Amino acid sequence: MPAGSAPQGPLCPGTAHRIFTGAPVPEGSDAVVMQEDVVRDGDFVVLNRAVHPAQHIRFAGEEREAGSALVPPGVLLGPREIAASAAAGQDCVAVRPRLRLAILTSGDEVRESGSDLSEGEIWDVNAPMLQAALTSPATEIVDIVHVADNPGAVLRAIAALVPRVDLLVTCGGVSVGEEDHMKQVIHALGGETLFSGVALKPGKPVTLGRVGNCHWLGLPGNPLSAFVTWQLFGKPLLQVLSGVARSAVPRRMVVLNEAVSHKAGRCEIRPARLCGPDMQGRDRVICEPGLNSARIASLHATDGLLFLPSEVDHLPQGSLVEFQPFYD
Repeated sequence: MPAGSAPQGPLCPGTAHRIFTGAPVPEGSDAVVMQEDVVRDGDFVVLNRAVHPAQHIRFAGEEREAGSALVPPGVLLGPREIAASAAAGQDCVAVRPRLRLAILTSGDEVRESGSDLSEGEIWDVNAPMLQAALTSPATEIVDIVHVADNPGAVLRAIAALVPRVDLLVTCGGVSVGEEDHMKQVIHALGGETLFSGVALKPGKPVTLGRVGNCHWLGLPGNPLSAFVTWQLFGKPLLQVLSGVARSAVPRRMVVLNEAVSHKAGRCEIRPARLCGPDMQGRDRVICEPGLNSARIASLHATDGLLFLPSEVDHLPQGSLVEFQPFYD
């Protein structure tokens, strides 16, 4: 009996029928014996080992009861979830709409990466970095805009973007300088600030706010600061707004391969590279001796973020320090 065919009739007690993998078992059969364990002798079969009831038989509905949840709400659909749905005959599942996003960078000195630079100008790192970070099956990047450090230009750009998106991510303009206009513009548009400023280095000015139905995440303008604050605040925010059920952040304790010093008073976060286990099997990490929030060229060679506690200014070699791997 090949797979996909219907049984031709019931099996009588003491009889056997040849069957292929995946075929439905005839009524009256209670076990399947692998071909390797059977010797055929004319119209008889000889079994080489004992047979147990239900052996090699899959019963309809044995994996899940009717009405039970296959994939709970808040789970991102991947190959495993889609396989489970397909196995239950679900060719269509209900999903949330993609989150609409916009990226707004600012700065008179910032130019598109790869363009010719004049004196005092720099290439834009934040826009392409954030575009890569925000791109996923759960998101739709509606627009990427750059504006000069001018309050009128910033206000016009944000006013045009806010009605079109669920989350606006800006870079720059959230500190306390004369050319930092983001917070004032958000308030001028009737928005609110949920928090502004954190005791972290880099990333102290990071700000979260809301204008109507649009959430706003204001990242610092320095590229490393923008990257770190996106990892710590942006990714969890994106999960919440996308409806993804949040899991615990995968932080763990690691061992410093070299002594590290920093200025106490704020938790300092440094990109770090794993360099193998120590004699006790604990992961060791190594990081740059200092922190410069504008330097980002070596970021690709790191594996996660190292958290240097605020209450100490020196950590000797072998110290246990909190580490958060980069995660998708």
